[in-house]
Formats: sequence, C-alpha cells, structure tokens
Amino acid sequence: MVVHEVAVRLARAFDVVVYTGSYRGSRSGTRDGVRYVHLPVGWAGPRGGQILFQLLLPFVALLRRPAVWIETLSPPFSASPLPVVYRRRVVALVQMLSGADMARKYRLPFHLVERRALRLYRHFVTLNEVDRQAIVRYARPAGCHLVPNGVHRPVVAEDEFGAGGHLLFLGRVDVQQKGLDLLLEALRRVPAGMPLVIAGSGVPAEERRLRRLVEAAGADVTMAGRVTGAEKEKLIRSCAAMVVPSRFETFSLAALEAMAHGKPVVCFDLPQLRWMGDDCVVRVPPFDVPALGRALRDLVADPRRRAELGRRGYDFSRNHDWEVIGERYRALIDELIGPRTNTPPARRE
Repeated sequence: MVVHEVAVRLARAFDVVVYTGSYRGSRSGTRDGVRYVHLPVGWAGPRGGQILFQLLLPFVALLRRPAVWIETLSPPFSASPLPVVYRRRVVALVQMLSGADMARKYRLPFHLVERRALRLYRHFVTLNEVDRQAIVRYARPAGCHLVPNGVHRPVVAEDEFGAGGHLLFLGRVDVQQKGLDLLLEALRRVPAGMPLVIAGSGVPAEERRLRRLVEAAGADVTMAGRVTGAEKEKLIRSCAAMVVPSRFETFSLAALEAMAHGKPVVCFDLPQLRWMGDDCVVRVPPFDVPALGRALRDLVADPRRRAELGRRGYDFSRNHDWEVIGERYRALIDELIGPRTNTPPARRE
C-alpha cells in the first residue's frame, strides 16, 4: 500500500513501473497510472520466490535502465545484489532493517551480513530517526533522507474523537515482534473494561499460537482476521483506541491510521515510535505488562481524555497526509535526476 501511494504521486511527473513477485491470480497491468509487472517467481514458494526475486532484480534493472530505482529492502539481509550490478541511482527504501529479527528467528548472523551489505548503497530513505542514525553509522558516506509514511485523512466529526466500543490491534500476526503475548497478559492481569479486536493475519503457526494465547487469557477478545477496505475503515472508526504493544517497530502505519481517524494510541515507549507527538499518545515503559494493562484501563474509563488525545492526534497527522509525503518523494527524485531542460522532456522511468 505504501509503495502504491508513493508511486501514484510520482506517476504525475514520471513513468513509474513497480516490479513485484507473482502469486496465484496476479496479473501485470496499469493501476492508477502506475504500471505493475509481476516477475515469475511465485512457483518457487514464499521463501524460494523471495530469493529468486532478489536475484532477478539486477537483470531487470540492466534491461530497463531506469533513471532512478527505488528498492524496498526486504528480509533476510535488508539488501540485494542490485547496487553491485546497477551503478546508477538506486535508492534503498528502509521499511524495516530485518537482520536482527532474522538472526533471532534462525540463529544465524543475518545482522552482520546486513551491516556490510548496506554499504553497497549510496542513497537511503528511512521512516524514523533511529534507522536513519543506523544507516549513517553502517553506510557512511551515503545520503540518507528521512521521509515518514503517509495516510489518507478522512473528515472526523467532533463526537468521533476517541469514541468507540472496543480497543483495536491492527497489523501482522507475529506474536513475538508485535507483542501480542504481552497485550493479552496485560488484559488478563488488568481487565480493560472494553473488548479487544485483533485484526490481521500471519503464517498459520503464528495464528494458531495467537488463538492459544487468547484462550488462556480469558479476556473478551475477537480475532477478526485480515481486514481491508471498508471493513478496515469501519473497525478503526468504531474503536476507542489503538494498541501498539510491539517489542520493536520501524514506524507503525496502524498508529498513524488511528491518529488520522481521531483515535488515541497506546504503545510501549520505543525509540522508533517517538515520531508521534507526546501530546497525542499514551506511552508505557517498554514491556511493562502491568503498566500496559493500567494504561488501557484508565483510558477506557476516561472518555474525555480519549477525545482530547484523538483530537491532537488528528491535528498531528496533517503533516503525514499522502499529498505532503508525495511532494517530499518528488523533491528527492528531482534532486537525484538533476535539473531538466526547458523543452518538454519525455517522461522518464
């Protein structure tokens, strides 16, 4: 979704092509002015397809020779062979530095390989200051631009700020990273007085683990599964607050979406989440389960505070409107390409 929103706005001035992996039912074509090309890697399965996709990227770049290539870094190394082969303007979009998480999961030194591989790139876009500092440290002297994620801001009525009948977790079902075990334990120890809806999906093993934790917690919890479009919009509009109990994050688009809908956010005080204004979020000491439970209980019991936090968050989200973020990407591309001639140029990829 993030890639598409950025691509749509860049397509107003450039020819934009998005190369992505194939999957069952995928079809290449143009959407909202952006051309999508699905590389034939789906047959290799989730992990094999991901590796094959990374190996194909240099060949695609050499064949197409775009003026600027924005690569969304992906696991397990947060890097690819692309900048080795294609020496033109390659921008690494850091949605997440995944090396540490992969090292934790597989007990292999992915993070050490990641640090060396990042040196191959000369241009980066990060979503938060913590990752920007890491890039500056590992990939000096590369240029690093901090451009946060964006959001669509709906019209919110005065009586909608902080109003709702449930707490909401929205995101990928990854119990360890997303801290879902901590959230359920907090609700078991300190009932919030309001039901929790967990919306999102993950690999089958993680979903089974989550169901067992929900049963053990004995709390009023609904697992809504994957939600999109109008269903997702309805869940956010009808929640009283968004809970982000992650052990680590890069940005948390769900938190921004909640603020854009006038809903307060409760989260652990992680450095990567300090982009949110202090006056529109409830921060809890990292991984303090009883404190998380108390924070949720107190917020549920205080609708006036929820409304004020929601109103402040809505105002804060104005600088994250997709039109604002799109202009920042447009300025970055213009800077990389350099001044263009006065004669009407052909649109460039």
